[in-house]
Amino acid sequence: MKNRLGLLLVLTLGMAITGCKKTISYKQDPGFAGDPTDYFLTLQAGKYVTYRLDSLNFYYYGQLDTITSYLAKDSVESSFTDGSNHQAWLVTRYLSDLSGSYWTPSMTYTVSPSQQQLWVTENNLRFLKLASPITEGLTWSGNSALPYAPFEDFFDFSDDSHLSLNDWTYTYQKVGQSYTLGTTKFDSTVTVLQANDSINVPITDPRSFGSKTYWIETYAKHIGLVYRHTAMWEYQPPTPNQTQSGYKIGFEVTMTMVGHN
Repeated sequence: MKNRLGLLLVLTLGMAITGCKKTISYKQDPGFAGDPTDYFLTLQAGKYVTYRLDSLNFYYYGQLDTITSYLAKDSVESSFTDGSNHQAWLVTRYLSDLSGSYWTPSMTYTVSPSQQQLWVTENNLRFLKLASPITEGLTWSGNSALPYAPFEDFFDFSDDSHLSLNDWTYTYQKVGQSYTLGTTKFDSTVTVLQANDSINVPITDPRSFGSKTYWIETYAKHIGLVYRHTAMWEYQPPTPNQTQSGYKIGFEVTMTMVGHN
């Protein structure tokens, strides 16, 4: 297996939320939840969102499942004019242990917004995260700009669903619905289901190949991403003459918002 930590820094965007239950409310028109920029991280220098990040990794030759937890903070640094002469934004992601006592820059990514669509570029990988109009059931090709096998530098995937991501269909779900996270209730959110496919999961037949592909994100109005769960892993069974057990490669990451300004 290749560099898991590198992928963690590319893909991921615990302090517990305490106190009284909060409600964050915004008015909306029936059947239309707003523009893409309404649901992303507020693009203004100094704005940030903090997450608890739980990363499932496979150690001991892919036979031991271990969860490692961090805090991650996405902070808007500055704006600039991109190659298309449009305004874009630079965001720095900081990591910390669960104490939050220190923050270390881990990577940067760019956001290119408009009322019609919102692109995010991470490690030269370009994703169309949100599209317009934000209405229930709208679909689009969010990974159309990705190259073949974009994660081959990190994992030796064999399943085509982990190699060719271009045909993933993003779908809006639960548009404008409330969403409760810990002690905070958001009155207007939208969920984007990007992929949901599995083979032999849970692994009931250890002699057969297994694969899981799942990617879902929930955005709250005027705050941004509040929840993400991503799973891209494979189970490789032992060969007929192999005495060693099968093994897993890949990753699974859960991000939960714990604060913002």
